[in-house]
Amino acid sequence: MPYPVSTHFPVQRPLQKITQDRCKKHPQMIWENLALNGRTTQSSTYSTWAAQNAIDGERYGQSDSTHCTSTSYESNPWWRLDLLDIYEIKTVIITARSDGHLAEASGAEIRIGNLLENNGNNNPICAVTSDLVAGNTNTYSCGVMEGRYVNVVMTGHTTNLSLCEVEVYETENLALNGSATQSATHADWIAQRAIDGFRYDKAPYCSSGSNTNPWWRLDLLKVYNISKVIITAHKFDEVSGAEIRIGNSLENNGNNNLICAVTPNPLPGRTITYSCGVMVGRYVNLILPGRTGYLALCELEVYGTENLALRGTATQSSIRPAWFSQKAIDGLRYGPDPDTGSYCSATTSESNPWWSLDLLNNYDVNTVIITAHNSYLQAASEAEIRVGNSLENNGNNNTICAVTTGLLNGQTVSYSCHGMDGRYVNVVISGSTSQLTLCEVEVYGAVHRRKTFLRLKFSSSGDVAAESDEILHQLQSVLGSHISDFKLSWTQLPKKGEEQEEDGGEYTQFI
Repeated sequence: MPYPVSTHFPVQRPLQKITQDRCKKHPQMIWENLALNGRTTQSSTYSTWAAQNAIDGERYGQSDSTHCTSTSYESNPWWRLDLLDIYEIKTVIITARSDGHLAEASGAEIRIGNLLENNGNNNPICAVTSDLVAGNTNTYSCGVMEGRYVNVVMTGHTTNLSLCEVEVYETENLALNGSATQSATHADWIAQRAIDGFRYDKAPYCSSGSNTNPWWRLDLLKVYNISKVIITAHKFDEVSGAEIRIGNSLENNGNNNLICAVTPNPLPGRTITYSCGVMVGRYVNLILPGRTGYLALCELEVYGTENLALRGTATQSSIRPAWFSQKAIDGLRYGPDPDTGSYCSATTSESNPWWSLDLLNNYDVNTVIITAHNSYLQAASEAEIRVGNSLENNGNNNTICAVTTGLLNGQTVSYSCHGMDGRYVNVVISGSTSQLTLCEVEVYGAVHRRKTFLRLKFSSSGDVAAESDEILHQLQSVLGSHISDFKLSWTQLPKKGEEQEEDGGEYTQFI
């Protein structure tokens, strides 16, 4: 779960919006579900109940061989998902059969990891499916588990293993743990239905109310760093043109908080994802300003982003007594008494003071967020934010992401680094004699994947260029038994060439 923060000060308003149609064939299929891009196998297959059916994007199809999986009746049956890359997995969602075969999924272990020893069934356990109900969808939290393979295995049982859907997510839908309210309620279309985990655009799963400037509000119960909001509209489209607002204020019922995005027009029955950059807030509002009518909402999901700085270690050029470097990554932007040094870092007054964060791994850094001190603004203003992998000059020679212009006393400001590769994040006041004081430094991004380019030659009489996808799949399978953290792709499709053999003959090559 994203780390809750303790402030009501907002960051800069983001502008980007990402849209995606609600797929008619697979109404649950959106890009957050990592399973949809993976490959599956199982210990055996009963009749035509194939392993791939559990990642077809359909939770609620009929419990039959076209929608669900089943092994044969055997000892320790298992099902495995290959995500084709390593991810930090936080949530696994399993949908059980509704036709009296619940025992064929109940009590199964969910295992996540990078090893294929014992077909992946020796990887660490995320959870056990002990609370499944026939036809229901259950969510299992894995904390943060790293892995390429997700297994479901009935250890110590002789039975079938049958699954109707398995979903895998890097992030957790924060809305499911919150509470909802709205300006008015139409019949039994209560506010809470928009956070019940069902995206269906039908009355039992949607909320609605009619009045002037209708609004709906979600209370997350804590303050989070919010990266995206996903909205599923009703088929009658009574949410187009609504403002998504995020913040910590309940002034005007929360409708004065900052805007993340405005929903497009038209929007009938579609699921759309809105990127909020990194916005801080406890309340997520949806409001139709200046209109009188219904606001109907079938599902609203909220996803946070992890502050990578909380995993790291910090150091600085010198230490003002009690103002240690680690206090700038304690997750607390604003302490009750910042003058005590209990929540902020500070150097002594010196030439070119600096503060450095070691993320302990390489990341593509997208955003750095800095919170200034209430009283010592000059001790953070005009500082350079540098990101890179070098420790030359204590990391202060790495590439500049931004300069901290525009800071105000006690304010939090977000700086975009556009995916800069780096393990170290430095804040340095170059060319000045000063203190450097920071109340919080936050870093957001993704694990950096290194690329290695290989030139391959094939001796073949066939059309290798036409079979490029199959060749890539075969190479992936062969290497996968020896290397876990890799993914293959062509930078250039194979092409035909000629090469002389040592004995003077010629053979065809494809590179």
